[in-house]
Amino acid sequence: MKRTTPLLTLLTGTGMAAVLFAMSAQAAPRTVDAGAAAPAASPPGAAVASPAAPAAEPDADPAAEPEATPAAPAPGQPGPAETTPPTTAPPAKQADSNWTGRLDGGATIAITVTDGKAVAYVCDGRKLEVWLNGTAADGRMKLTGKKGEVLTGSFGDGVASGEMVVGQRRWKFTAKQTGKPDPVLYRATAQQRRAGVDGGWIMLPDGSQIGVVTRDGAPVPAPPLDPAFGTTILDGRTVTASPVVADPGSGA
Repeated sequence: MKRTTPLLTLLTGTGMAAVLFAMSAQAAPRTVDAGAAAPAASPPGAAVASPAAPAAEPDADPAAEPEATPAAPAPGQPGPAETTPPTTAPPAKQADSNWTGRLDGGATIAITVTDGKAVAYVCDGRKLEVWLNGTAADGRMKLTGKKGEVLTGSFGDGVASGEMVVGQRRWKFTAKQTGKPDPVLYRATAQQRRAGVDGGWIMLPDGSQIGVVTRDGAPVPAPPLDPAFGTTILDGRTVTASPVVADPGSGA
């Protein structure tokens, strides 16, 4: 009995050692392969690092972009519309001159133009007279009278020509440009017209005059006008007139 006691003690110690070794082996952490293991999940709220961008090649220019080439239109389809810049019409070339001449019916005509505004006066020196107003630019003129008279024509190279229409009657006219800046047309002043006397005078290149004066509605041949003073005498009374510039009624 005494001999078996040490043996039992030895066996008991050996068993205890085996048990402790097994427990120690189970408690030790397992070695994980870093290349095969999946990355651990990040805790909530943690920032996830972005993978680093690959480095640009040395010869690559990050600012350079290939030029876009417009695609060719499909067969049968119209190409892109071309944008045409707006064009501005040049301003009209205004006339600034005087012409005197005759109608084929025998009457005399004077046309004066200032800044593109035209005035014409037609008279026969006895009782016929017509005032017309309009424009003259780019070699063309058109004027109208208070009773529907119409004068149209063209001008250039020192000559104006055209036609005057009064009702059913028509007359051709031709007028030459005057070489002097002196007025070729006078009219009784507005004050004179309010007093019942109206009249017009055409100053011709040879120094002669022709005109008609209407007094109380009755036309008579105009007496000679002194252009230096703009006056004449009619039945013992002085009648004043002024040069016509743009409007036959503009004389003061």
